[in-house]
Amino acid sequence: MKKYLFLFFLLAVLGILYLSFPINSKEHFVSMEGNKFKLNGKDFYPVAVNYLVTLHSDGKELWAAPATSYDVDSLHELLTKEECLKGLQADLTLIRELGFNTVRIVGIGEEAADDHKRMSDLSLFARCGRSRDTTLLLSNKEMYNKYFEALAGLFQEVNNAGLKTIFLVRTRPDVLTTVDHIRKLATRFKSDTSILAYDLFNEPLYFDHKDRKKTEVDSIVRSWNKLLKMYAPNQLFTIGLEGMREIFEWDPNILDVDFVSLHPYEFEPGQVMNELYWYGNYIKKPWIIGETAIPADNDSVTYEEQKIFAQKTLNQAYNCGAIGYSWWQYKDVEWHQYRANFMGVVTRTGETKTIKGNLPVQGKIKPVADAFKKFKPSEKKDSCICLSNYYNYSEGKACRIVGKLVDEETNQPIKGGVALGWDQHWVHSYHTVTKEDGSFEILGVHPFYHWIATTTLYSVVRDDISPDTAKAGKDNIPTMNIGTLKIKKIF
Repeated sequence: MKKYLFLFFLLAVLGILYLSFPINSKEHFVSMEGNKFKLNGKDFYPVAVNYLVTLHSDGKELWAAPATSYDVDSLHELLTKEECLKGLQADLTLIRELGFNTVRIVGIGEEAADDHKRMSDLSLFARCGRSRDTTLLLSNKEMYNKYFEALAGLFQEVNNAGLKTIFLVRTRPDVLTTVDHIRKLATRFKSDTSILAYDLFNEPLYFDHKDRKKTEVDSIVRSWNKLLKMYAPNQLFTIGLEGMREIFEWDPNILDVDFVSLHPYEFEPGQVMNELYWYGNYIKKPWIIGETAIPADNDSVTYEEQKIFAQKTLNQAYNCGAIGYSWWQYKDVEWHQYRANFMGVVTRTGETKTIKGNLPVQGKIKPVADAFKKFKPSEKKDSCICLSNYYNYSEGKACRIVGKLVDEETNQPIKGGVALGWDQHWVHSYHTVTKEDGSFEILGVHPFYHWIATTTLYSVVRDDISPDTAKAGKDNIPTMNIGTLKIKKIF
């Protein structure tokens, strides 16, 4: 009798443990195997678009809605919960029909905090009707439940559209409450198969205001990875990096992430193609393009030029080893800046109907959408192209810094290192890549006063410089030689 009672007790305990901590099935989750994404045993290549989502409130409930930035005033009054969900459904259905299989959700997951307080209160911004915003404190369980219900509704619409999501949040290295927020978020949605990955930090170059050593960054990211693997073992983890200039602190090869997301933009001629070539040669972690685009209004920049840019960078990323690609962004906006306003795949005016459900979407599809529809990430790879201006795509002739980067212990030259120079007030910067012999030259349109250099997995060296020391080169460009720079391998 005691034996049967013991067995009954044991089975009851095991049942409780299973219900509390269920064995996680990998089915329908995107996973990493080697250097590829897998979904249900097959290769999966995320072709994504960044999609802005706004949080709405009526004072009682919270819900997700298409970003108000996508809306032309008064044309679509998506104010009620039902209307907002219909708007999400229409947008996400269209996104799937345009050839995308993934959305990077931006906006609704980015909680606000005081970066100078380790135990800062967290808050969210929500739209109340069309003309008023409100701040909501994430200060109690009730508010968290409302917020998570809003996210659940969003993720359900993503799933219904046949998409996966990379969900952007705002974890701060020095704000402990943001880490606790991630724990709650991961715990609540650990079984949601629509979530491909959490993107925990967007562009540290711009939004991490503290100077950090690479060893400190390594420690921070390892702690985040450990947290997510504990509370959301079937979902992946990434960090969005501005590009190759993150190497001085948030070095992509030291980040303990499932994959790295990179955000190259065309600030200089050929910059994106050139950065993709560098990623393919020097980033050893799995990587995707998390953001890129050029604007097109079919006037200053034609729609055909935008389409060609997408085709070239899609192919270059694939050929250089990317395992995914994401365009910025879904729809044009009105942010009072040409560059930001016209990067969408869809315009803000006119109307489009989805094929499935005949759902109305405000805006017209641009030709750039054809690039994503026709892209085939299963085809044989071609060459990763190195452009003629790879070592200096800046066309500046006002000033030049030259030097050489070598290993401190072996004295061997370092190829593929990055050197960067700033103007006097740290506003304008230009960077370049070291050649086979470790040499480099940085060209700019402003006199240089500061410089920095490193390579992946190595220490950083930096200093100030005076343009008064410049000497005219053969081409009459004022040139400053900073000599041989020695750096040490630290990983």
